[in-house]
Amino acid sequence: MIGWAAAIVLAALVLLLALNARSIVRRAEARWPALGRFVEFGDARLHLREAGDESAPLILLIHGASSNLRELWGPLAEPLSADHRVIAFDRPGLGYSTRPKRHAQTLATQAKLAARVLEHSGGGPALVVGHSLGGAVGLRLALDFPHLVSGLVLIAPASHPYPHDNAWWIKLAASPLAGYAFTNLLVPAIGPLMAPAAVASNFWPQSPPPTYADEGGVGLMFRPRAFAANARDVRATKAEFAAQAPRYGDIFAPTVIVTAEKDKIVSPKRNARALAVEMPAAELVIAPDSGHMPHRLRTDLVLAAIRRVNEMAAPAPAS
Repeated sequence: MIGWAAAIVLAALVLLLALNARSIVRRAEARWPALGRFVEFGDARLHLREAGDESAPLILLIHGASSNLRELWGPLAEPLSADHRVIAFDRPGLGYSTRPKRHAQTLATQAKLAARVLEHSGGGPALVVGHSLGGAVGLRLALDFPHLVSGLVLIAPASHPYPHDNAWWIKLAASPLAGYAFTNLLVPAIGPLMAPAAVASNFWPQSPPPTYADEGGVGLMFRPRAFAANARDVRATKAEFAAQAPRYGDIFAPTVIVTAEKDKIVSPKRNARALAVEMPAAELVIAPDSGHMPHRLRTDLVLAAIRRVNEMAAPAPAS
C-alpha cells in the first residue's frame, strides 16, 4: 500500500513538473518571440535577423553559449546598421533555430551553417563578430571558409582547451536519458531562480544592467531543448578546441580581440591573449572591468575594434 501511494505521489509530481515546464515555455516564447525570418538549410531551420542596406558591407554577429541572437544585436545592430548590413542568427538549437540531427555540437557544423547564412544573405565576405563560444565558431568559419571572412572581432573569445571539467549541470543536461528528465522537468522550474547569479558572474566585476535579462531574452534559455542543446555544445568544447587551436596560425584575416583583464567565465590568458600571439594579423584590446561582457559594458571599444578591422581589411590606396 505504501509503495502504491509513493508511486502515485511521484507520478503526480512528475505531471505537475511537466505541466509547469510547458507553461514556462509558453510564457517565455510569448515574452520573447522570434524577431526575424527563418531559412532552411538541410534538416536545420535557422532564425536570423537583418538590418541595414542590402548593398552595404556585411557584418555577421555570432552569439555565445547560453544566449541567442539578442545578445549581440541589442548593443551593436543599431549603430552598425547605419553603414553596414548587419546579420545575426540563433546558433543551432538556441533561440528559435532548430538543430541538425548529426554533429550539431561541432564547430565545423556550426561554422558551415554560419557560411550558409552568409551565402543566403548575399555571399560576403563579411566582418564576423563573435562573442565567447561564438568567437570559436567565427574562428572556424575563417579557417574553413576564408573567402567569406574579411575580418574578425572576437569578444571575450573561448578558443582553447581548458584543464577543468564541465559543471555538473552541463554533464547532466548533455546526457541522453537522465538529461531528458532534468531538462524537461527541473530546468524550467529552477533555471529562472538561478539566472540572476549566472548573469552576475558574466558581468563581474560590474553589476548587470537592470534591464539585461529582458533585453537579452534570458528566459528562452530554460526551455528544455535549448538548455540541452547548449549543454551539448559546451560539453564538446574541450575536444573541439583542442582539435582547432593548432590551426589558428593559418588565419590571416585582420583581427581585433577585445577582452577584460579578468573574466569569471573564460580565461583571458588561456584564450584571448593566446590568440593574439598565435594569429598573424591579430591585435589585442583590453576593456577594463568589463568581465565577460565587453560588448555590453564597453560597447565603444567593440565599435572601435570593428572600425579598426575595416581599416585593416581595406585595400591599400593606389600609388
